[in-house]
Amino acid sequence: MTNKMSKFKYQIKKKTGAYLPVILMASTLFLAYAVAIVVISLANIKIAKIHNSKITSMSIAEAGINYYMWHLSHDNTDYCDDQACSGGASNGPYSHIYKDQYGDVVGTFDLTITPPGEGGSIVTVQSTGRVDGFTPKRTVIAELGIPSFTKFTLMVDGNQLWIGSGEKITGNVHIDGSGVYNEGEVTGDASSTEETYTGWFGLQPGVAGPGVYGGSKLFPVPPVDFDQVDVDILILRNNARDLGEGHYYADSGRRGYHIVLHDTNYDVYIVRRYDNSGLYVTQEDFVDTYDYPVEGIVFVEDNLWIEGTINNDRLTFIAADPESNPSQQKRIIIPNPVKYTYYDGTDTIGLITQTDILVTQNAPNDMEINAAMIAKDGEIRINYYPGEIKGNMKIYGSMAHTTGLVWTYANGGGTILGGYSTTETIIDQFNVLNPPPHFPTTGAYSILTWREE
Repeated sequence: MTNKMSKFKYQIKKKTGAYLPVILMASTLFLAYAVAIVVISLANIKIAKIHNSKITSMSIAEAGINYYMWHLSHDNTDYCDDQACSGGASNGPYSHIYKDQYGDVVGTFDLTITPPGEGGSIVTVQSTGRVDGFTPKRTVIAELGIPSFTKFTLMVDGNQLWIGSGEKITGNVHIDGSGVYNEGEVTGDASSTEETYTGWFGLQPGVAGPGVYGGSKLFPVPPVDFDQVDVDILILRNNARDLGEGHYYADSGRRGYHIVLHDTNYDVYIVRRYDNSGLYVTQEDFVDTYDYPVEGIVFVEDNLWIEGTINNDRLTFIAADPESNPSQQKRIIIPNPVKYTYYDGTDTIGLITQTDILVTQNAPNDMEINAAMIAKDGEIRINYYPGEIKGNMKIYGSMAHTTGLVWTYANGGGTILGGYSTTETIIDQFNVLNPPPHFPTTGAYSILTWREE
């Protein structure tokens, strides 16, 4: 009996010990699993921190762009961040510490600034953001500029605008001090400074009419500083005359100048006589042929007749006498087409004058003007010649004026009596971001383009 019990106990003890390897194996697997979880968790935390640092680096880079846009609003000719300029095509890099809302240092951004090209207005800023303690960095490149008058296909100061049925304006329209009544089509935004205005159709909202609006009706909106044009004219005159920044032509002592545009140069004539009614030149003297100025500015302190085609050029022509009284202010007259060779932003023309921009009586039946035009205190038009009805007027660019825009003359019943029977007005989209040299601007610096490198 005793021997059997001992054998029985031995057998039970031996069976119990057999679970130890299983327990050890399970513990090992559990430990390995736990370690794996910890390792994965730590890796995920590291990945999350790196990912967060990338996001933060982008925010820091964007802060660098915003900082320099603010800087330019206080000094719009400083392209060196209040430091020494590098002397090359670009300036920098200039490093800045970036702090969070609690004043703690988070990282840095480095700025490289490329000034505008000759006659240009766009500043390129490259901003690289980094988070302290992390390798990843993000780089943003932005083009900054002050919007010019070329942002509007048509801008009117102080007078109402009526867009007739059958008329189409491609781009944006803006009215200061009055409103717009649209019976045709505006493909972009139509804006006015007025909540309501009283015009040809009675009391109306600032933007009204049954026509087609491709964009928004915006009213009231802040005015555009049209008086800045006078300031810019004076500065451009002084720079061209006194500093040699462009070509300058003093009062001709006759009727004005006639400029004929060619691929790489232009001919200059002094106008001795012109038809007072039709405005076309009847007698002139050849002066010389000149290469286009590097600065892109041709300033004529007299009346200017202009025509021709440019090729791979960026030019602004001004006809004005900044010190003259209103009765002696100058104008621009266009007898034949003014055109680009390229329509990809390579070519651009600005025409600026104190009073009117006029098309002559003997202009072609189908007329085309490729230019950004400003008639500071006047109209853009063809005069009324009874019974003379021409074909199509095409404007590729933009127009800004004070007292009127007239290409077509019609009676109350809509019958055309003179001028051009059809018109096309098309915005030059390339001018919006890169206007003609030293073209008048309005507003403050803003981001024109943005991309990550």
